[in-house]
This record gives sequence, structure tokens and C-alpha cells, in this order.
Amino acid sequence: MDSENVDGVAHDLVSLLTREDRDFLVRNNGHQVKVESLKGKKIWLYFSASWCGPCRRFTPKLVEAYNELSSNDDFEIIFVSGDNDDESFHGYFSKMPWLAIPFSDSDARDQLNELFKVMGIPNLVMLDESGKVLSEDGVDIIQEYGVEAYPFTPEKIKEMKEKEETARKEQSLRSILVSQSRDYVISTDGKKVPVSELEGKFVGLFFSLSSYKACLEFTPTLVDVYEKLRAKGESFEIVMISLDDEEESFKKYFGSMPWLALPFRDKSCEKLARYFELSALPTLVVIGPDGKTLHSNVAEAIQEHGIQAYPFTPEKFAELEEIEKAKREAQTLESILVSGDRDFVIGKDGVKIPVSDLVGKNILLYFSAHWCPPCRAFLPKLIEAYQKIKTKDEAFEVIFISSDKDQTSFDEFFSGMPWLALPFGDKRKASLSRTFKVHGIPSLIAIGPTGRTVTTEARNLVMIHGADAYPFTEEHIREIEAQYEEMAKGWPEKVKHALHEEHELVLTKRRVYVCNGCEKQGHLWSFYCEECDFDLHPKCALEEDKGSKDDEMEKASPGEGWKCDGEVCYKA
Repeated sequence: MDSENVDGVAHDLVSLLTREDRDFLVRNNGHQVKVESLKGKKIWLYFSASWCGPCRRFTPKLVEAYNELSSNDDFEIIFVSGDNDDESFHGYFSKMPWLAIPFSDSDARDQLNELFKVMGIPNLVMLDESGKVLSEDGVDIIQEYGVEAYPFTPEKIKEMKEKEETARKEQSLRSILVSQSRDYVISTDGKKVPVSELEGKFVGLFFSLSSYKACLEFTPTLVDVYEKLRAKGESFEIVMISLDDEEESFKKYFGSMPWLALPFRDKSCEKLARYFELSALPTLVVIGPDGKTLHSNVAEAIQEHGIQAYPFTPEKFAELEEIEKAKREAQTLESILVSGDRDFVIGKDGVKIPVSDLVGKNILLYFSAHWCPPCRAFLPKLIEAYQKIKTKDEAFEVIFISSDKDQTSFDEFFSGMPWLALPFGDKRKASLSRTFKVHGIPSLIAIGPTGRTVTTEARNLVMIHGADAYPFTEEHIREIEAQYEEMAKGWPEKVKHALHEEHELVLTKRRVYVCNGCEKQGHLWSFYCEECDFDLHPKCALEEDKGSKDDEMEKASPGEGWKCDGEVCYKA
């Protein structure tokens, strides 16, 4: 609990929850409950709405906690709705076993939102028996600790945090997988397997979701590795931690697996996701024979190296890194783009271009998709750079590697590109994504004439320098940056400007920004106020009558390709 959020004020329950014409709250069956009857109880104010996805996901957890605590007659939850109409309110409230501010009393709901400074939902404010705020982080507390944190006092939360810290230090397979009500995992035939049978083994905790494409694609690879390790007699087991919401989906997905799992919607599933700070799917956390965490996620290593990644120790990963290093040093265009009979890329109208025709050229691998707004925004910039580079060097090409969802989307997006592509759905995409660790799009990988990787950050270089970033080598980029340093030598370190009289603007390196003066994009140099996040192009910030300064800036340009367009001097 964040003590800074607790105001220390004892709120009077009656004045807080009633109005002159209303001294009651309502249940979802229409029954009225006098506010007076709640005196002396702990009150949770639940700010939520039916249109809010996170609210709809959290409400069932809160219902479960409420029902578990129902034997305690010392607390109540009050729903403060953010719904837009009476029908939505009643439909959502019908799923809640607690009380609510009547939907018709919008003034009361608004005042509660204002009083407790509710900036987002779901939000659960916990008040003690005297009306003092115990916590404004009730959602996090319920998600993290559930009813085990009852009565949710600062002392109890502190105790829970200390227990959690101790559990991390003394982690064992039992502390991870055993709960108060369960000391087993299950097999696909429903058999209960005691967690004690897994102790002393390498155990992979497989966090997965049946509706997530990346999980479905990874599962067959993991099955192959699992069965090979078991056939070799290795002491290795996998326990799936399912994040599915529908039992039928869970059963169908788990039925295709040869390993174990936590039961469907077991409370430990989300608890473990938080414990291991889950940030990606699929994730395979590896627990060593001593019960300690060996690795937070070996999914990528298994995709890349298969059974060779076992037993996932630091020594094994150091060995794999040496293998990767040797592979990078021996990399050729054919080694990354040729797979079996797939030895071509395509041009317009599907014409096949042999990869061998591209050997010796500078290549950009362009990972992108039509459905991705940043990709569509970046495409015109890349086309402009491509056309300028091609006029200077024919030994240059771009290859589009699509993440589109269907052939039609691919065709539509590719039709506006002047370069080559991998065919839609080509299996080489997965290999290339792993090789270059592409976790987001758009992404631009520069491959040099030898077939070696020049940089995986070519997108940023094109955004900043345009065509002048070519050929994307470190030496060339250092030359460009030195020219920018030279350009700024005559500029003042700070300026005052009528558009931002509050503070001085400081000459600052800014990769990409939008000028608050002319509202156009700028790169590298800005006169910037960090406190207000305010940018001005150097040209916008400096006085218009400094012609000599503009002349110096023009002379500082390295020649062809530089522009001073009235906003800022930059590499076009």
C-alpha cells in the first residue's frame, strides 16, 4: 500500500453516502439498505463500469473475494458506477452481490469520484470502521494477495509483503506450486500428480494462452523438445500455467500436450504470472532441481536451438552465445534467406527473384504489416529514402517481410512498395524474426554486401537521417553526427522565446520531436524545455535576422543531401 495515497481523514459514512432525499443504497434486486446499518463496518468503494474491459476482468475476482469473506459481517462493498445509461448499469450490477449508489444519483457518484481523486478504473478504495482510508490500491491488493490479506490494514499488507520477500529468498518448488487447498498438478487424463514427485527435477513453467497465435505456434516446438528430452531419460518436466478464461478452450489446448498443468483457473495461475513478472507470451520459466529459478524465459532459446538449450544453465547459455557469435560472423545472405527450396524473394506480379541475384548488395529487411499504424506512418519515409538511395547506388534493395493476417492485406500493402518481398505466409519469416530478435514492428535490419548484419536499428537511422544514413555503418553514422556537432557550434546554449516565456530553452539533442512552433517534425537538435516538454526547431528558436548564422549553417552542411528548409538543417 502506498502510504502517500492515504489521506488520514475519518469520513462520516452517512454524509459520504446519503443525500437529503436519499438515505439508502440499493441491491441488484431493487431492495434498499439504510446507510445507517453500515456504521461500524469496513467499506470498499468500487469505482467501475460495464464499458471498461479491465473492470469486467476484475469484477469476477472481486466477487470471489467478497463471497469468501461473506461470513465476516464487518464489511461491505459499494459500487460507484461510471456507466453511461441505466440499462448498462443494471446489466453490470446484476453480476454483483453487494450494494450500489443508485444510478439516478449522478451527483453523489460524481462527488465520490472527485473526493477520492479517481483518475482511472477499476478503482477500489478501502475504508476502515472509522471511515479512514486504508488504501486506494485495493485493486492491486486483491489481485496480488486476495482474501489472505484480510483485514487489509497497513500492518497486514506489510506482513504479506515481508512473507512474499521471504518466499522469494527461500523459493522451492513447493512454495511455487503448492497452495493451501492443493498440493498437486494434473495430467491430461485428470490424474492428480503430487508436486513432491517433481522435486529434484528441472521444471519448466509454461505460461500460455490457447487463443494467442504465438503460443499455438510455439507449442509444437516445445512438445518436440520435451519428448526428445524424456526419450533421453532427462529429469525434466513441464507444468502449464494456463491464462485461459474458458474451460473448454483450456481442455482442448491442454489435451494436445504430453505434460502437466495447474487446474483450470487455479488461483495460483495469476499469482505466478505476477510473481515471475510475466511480460510476454509464450514464457517458459525454468526451475532448477534445487527449486530456484534458473531462467525467467527460455522460449526464444528453445525456438532457436531446440534441445541444445537444455539444461538452461548459465554455462549452457554462455556456450550458446559462442555458437551465435560464430554464426553471426559466418552469416551470408544465403544463410539467412535460403531455406530448402525457398531460395527466392518476389517482385511485382509475384515474379521470383533468386536470392543469389541479391548477393553483394546492401539489403534492408523491412518487417511490417498493413494493420500496424506505425508501419503505415513510417512507409512514406522509407519509400522516399529508398528512391534517393537507388538513384545513387543500384546495389541496394529492400525486402518486405510481412506480419499481415491475410493475403489480401499483404497484396494491398505490398502494392504501394517499390521493392521486393518474401511471399505471404513464408516460413522464413519466423526464422528471420528469431535471428534478428524482432519483437515489434516496423523494424528495419541492414545487411551489408558480405551478408553480415550492419545494424538492427536502421529504422531509427532512416527516421533521423533519411537517405543520408546509407549505408548504415557505424563509421558513416559517426561522420553524420560529427557534422551535426559542427553545425551547432555557432548556436547559443540557451534562448528565451516569445512562444515559451515561462523558461529558457536549452539546446538539446532530441532524436525525433514535433516543433511546438511550426508543428513540423524535427531531428537531433532542439531548443527544449524539459519541464514543459516544449520543443522548437533551431530555425524557429533563433532570430530571423541572423542571416550570417544561416549562412554559417549552410556552409557547415556536408554538401549534397543536406537541407535547410526554414525549420531546421537536417539530413533529408
